[in-house]
Amino acid sequence: MSELFLEAIDPERIHVGDGVHMPSRWDAVATGEPDNLGAIRVGVVYDQQLRRSVAASVRVDRTREGEEVTAASLRDVSVLQIVQRSALQLVTVQRGEGPSMKLSEYLADVRAHASDREYGETVLEAVRLYRIATTVNIAPLKLVADQLGVSVSTATRMMARAREAGLAEDLITRETYKRMRADEEQRTRPHQFPGSPSGPSHAH
Repeated sequence: MSELFLEAIDPERIHVGDGVHMPSRWDAVATGEPDNLGAIRVGVVYDQQLRRSVAASVRVDRTREGEEVTAASLRDVSVLQIVQRSALQLVTVQRGEGPSMKLSEYLADVRAHASDREYGETVLEAVRLYRIATTVNIAPLKLVADQLGVSVSTATRMMARAREAGLAEDLITRETYKRMRADEEQRTRPHQFPGSPSGPSHAH
């Protein structure tokens, strides 16, 4: 994996919700990308409209004489991965009035207490994890499931519960909403016993 350096980190930190904070902008510089000769500089911003970290600019610089930047080297740049990796390093989390934690510290704490939380508390952590994931542009339900030690379907139900409670109104992605609908349909579908007719039954 390439080396990643963070530069020009804006001291202004934005509270994106649920105790999750991140800088408004920064530069991520990746070197040693496979099949890419240059240093890749991605200007990353937290976009208030999209509610996530996005690349605002991308530049590839050659690292020494005898190299050249080509269209092929630009095509191979994994911009999203650089955005994700850099954002994960910069997110901080604060529970209530507690101390601000680096993401790694917060995730370690979530995993350490996964089994001794009330369900309501777990739902709140699910919302916070989901917020982190959407903010840094990674798959949200997978992060929730992985960190809480539950299945993706359980994570989906937790987010449905949070949504019903008004805790995640602005948060649910289209993919999660589709999963919620599918899960709801699965649970409300009448149970068919083996050998029972699939059509409507008629009383005689």
